[in-house]
Amino acid sequence: MIVSRPGYRVWFGVAVVVLVLLASAGCSARIRNVPAPSASALQRPFTVMTTDRITVVDPAAVSDQGSMILVENVFQRLTTSLPGQSQVAPGVWAYKPDLAQECSFPSTSAFVCTLRPDLTFSNGHPLTSADVKFSIDRAIRLAVPGSSASALDSVQRIETPDARTVRFVLRRYDKQFGWALAGPAASIVDHTVYSSDAIQARNAPIVGSGPFRVTALENNRLKLARFDRYQGRTPAQLSALQVLTEPDSASVESAMNDHRADLVWRGLSPAALSRLANQVQVSTNRTTAAGFSQQVLPGARVQQLRWNPGSDHRNNRALRAAVADTLQEDRTLDSLVPPQIPGHRAAFPVGGRPHATITWANLIPLTLGFDPSVADGKRTADQLRNQLEATGGLSVQIRADDHDADLQLEDRKAWTPTAISWLQPLLEEPLRSSAATIRQADDQVRTGGPQAASSALTALQTRAAEDKVVLPLTQQNEYIYTASGIKIMPTSFGPGWHLGLWGITRQL
Repeated sequence: MIVSRPGYRVWFGVAVVVLVLLASAGCSARIRNVPAPSASALQRPFTVMTTDRITVVDPAAVSDQGSMILVENVFQRLTTSLPGQSQVAPGVWAYKPDLAQECSFPSTSAFVCTLRPDLTFSNGHPLTSADVKFSIDRAIRLAVPGSSASALDSVQRIETPDARTVRFVLRRYDKQFGWALAGPAASIVDHTVYSSDAIQARNAPIVGSGPFRVTALENNRLKLARFDRYQGRTPAQLSALQVLTEPDSASVESAMNDHRADLVWRGLSPAALSRLANQVQVSTNRTTAAGFSQQVLPGARVQQLRWNPGSDHRNNRALRAAVADTLQEDRTLDSLVPPQIPGHRAAFPVGGRPHATITWANLIPLTLGFDPSVADGKRTADQLRNQLEATGGLSVQIRADDHDADLQLEDRKAWTPTAISWLQPLLEEPLRSSAATIRQADDQVRTGGPQAASSALTALQTRAAEDKVVLPLTQQNEYIYTASGIKIMPTSFGPGWHLGLWGITRQL
C-alpha cells in the first residue's frame, strides 16, 4: 500500500487502481472485426502523426505540450502514476516507482528513494544516485518558467550516501513531494552529458533511461528505438517507431486516408473530428472509412487564457475583470482545477450574460498569442478576439507564437493529476498583492491535514477567480485514432495524460 504519513514506508504498485481507472475513464479502444494491416504499412516504420511540435529536448526546460512526446518516452523519473488519478483513498497517494525501487518518508523533513539495481542510460553509462542529485539540483537551478521545476521548491539539499540511495532533505513536510518527482523537470539525465548551468541544445545528444532512445531528430521527424536495458514500469512493446509533425489537420487527415499513419495524436480540427466520428458511428466495425478506430480520453483537453506577467496591462484590475466577464457566457470550466480532480471547487461564474461595462475613453490595444500547431488554435483565437472586441473598449491583435503577447491562449495539461499542479500558473506568477496569501495557502496544502489542505485549495481557487490572471475556458475530450491492427493500452499515458508510446502494439 501507499502511505503519506512519516514513519511509514511508501510501497508502490497498487495494480487494482489500473482497472478502476480504465473502467471509469472509458479509454479502451473499440476494435472489432478489423482486417490485418497492409503489406506496405508493415514495410514502413511505425508512424505516429501529430501537429504538435517538439521545440525543447531538455526535460528540465519543457513547458509546452508538444515536447512532452519526447520527454515522456525517452526520460525516466523516480516516480510516476496512472493518468488523471492522484489518490487511491483520501490522503493515500497513487504515485508509484519507476526509476526508484521504493520511496519513503522516514521523517517529516526527509524523503528517501532507493534506486533499482544496475541502472544504465541509453549511451551505456551507469545511472547512479549522483545523476539523480545532479538532475534535480540542475532543474531547480535552471528554474525554467512554466516547467514543473517549481514543484521541487521544498528541497533544501540532496544527499547520496551510496550509489543507490537518494535522500531529499526538505525544508517542510511536503505531502506533494512524491508528485514533484513525477514531473518532467525531475527527469534524470546523464551528468557527464548535460551542463549543470545551461539548457541542452536541440542538436546536442539526447540521453535518457526511458523505454525508448532517440536514434534521430530531424526537422519534423523523431525516430525512436526500444531501449532494451530499460528498467521500470513501462517497457516498450514496439522495437522502433517514428513521430511525424505535420503542418495542419488536412495533412494529418490525408495521411490517414492514404494509410501513411498508424496512430494519430492531436492535430485534427473540430470539423475533421466530426467527420471521423460520424464515420465511426455508422460503421459496423466502429471504424472510420479508412479503417481507423477511435479512442476517447474524456476531458483530457483543457483550454485557458493567461495574462502575461510582462504585460503592461496585467495590473489593471478593471481590465482583467472586463476580459473575464466578457468570456463568461461561453466558459464551460468553473475553476483552474477540472471537476474530476480531487480538491476541485467551483469559483468562476459560468454562463449568463456578461456584466462588464467599458468606460475607457480610448480603445485599449491588446495582443493575443496562440500556438498555430494546435489544430483549432487560430479559430479559437479569432473567436476570443471577436468576443473581446464586442465590448467596444478593446482592440485585439492575434499573433502566432508570440510569447510576449498580453494574453496567451493555452492548451493545458497539468504535469501531474493533482489540484496543486493544476494551480501552478497561479502559484508561479501571482499578483504582488496576492503573493503572500497564495504562498501561505500553498504551504497549507502541502503540510496540513486533509481538512486544512481542502480549505487551502478552496482558498486558492477562490483567489484565482478574484485575481483573474488565469482564466479557465473549456474542457473537451481528446481523441486518438489507431489504424487497423494497432492497439494502444489504456495505461500508455503519463500522469498528465501525455502520450506514452510504450503501450502500442501492432498485430502482424
